[in-house]
Amino acid sequence: MIGQTSPTENLVVKNVLEGAKRRLATRIEKKEPVTPEILSKMYSSSFKEYNVMSQRFICACLLAYSGFLRVSELLNIRRCDIIFELGYISIFIPKSKTHIYRDGNSVVIACMDSDMCPVKNLKLYLLWADISPESEEFIFRNLTKFKDRYVLRKENKPLSYTRMKELFIEAFQPFVSDIKKYGLHSLRSGGATTCANLGISDRLFKRHDRWRSETAKDGYIKDSLKDRLIVSENLGL
Repeated sequence: MIGQTSPTENLVVKNVLEGAKRRLATRIEKKEPVTPEILSKMYSSSFKEYNVMSQRFICACLLAYSGFLRVSELLNIRRCDIIFELGYISIFIPKSKTHIYRDGNSVVIACMDSDMCPVKNLKLYLLWADISPESEEFIFRNLTKFKDRYVLRKENKPLSYTRMKELFIEAFQPFVSDIKKYGLHSLRSGGATTCANLGISDRLFKRHDRWRSETAKDGYIKDSLKDRLIVSENLGL
């Protein structure tokens, strides 16, 4: 205020601050990725014909897994953001943390010949939940029980992170040894880990998830034991 250099700019003060941050820092515990086997068990246990509640969660999990979607991106999908094409769907992500490619924040997910196909399950959910193709409403909203069925609430407000986390724990707890090691981010890292261990091109890999850097990408991947052993197996010993 009096025109003098702030003491916070002093090198000693800065070093003391950095040292305090390192000393007080806690280790970041990465969540375990959801595997295709765990996802399959959840699907078999949860799927029920014409049940909007179970299909809402199944659809959310399959989209997050196959699209490498963050929870915030997933819960903010509107019906108008989804375009069904021949053999795939395109989902526009209006609020993405990364936007490094020129073709916009869109994620494309292919149709698959399986019961767990994300596109097939999305179609079922939109049909059973009676969501119009022209609607601008969030597709993942709270439900109200009406007699023997569930219906989406008219209030155009996305499902909360807390509620989604509760549903995740309830659905996946029977199929994992320790549910505390898993979280909603496990769906995103699960899809990324499976993809990486199959040897998908890094360029396509990064484009699908819109990562800014290799460091950011690598933080989501848990290499398989088989891939890790390749290093020592090829040392010429």
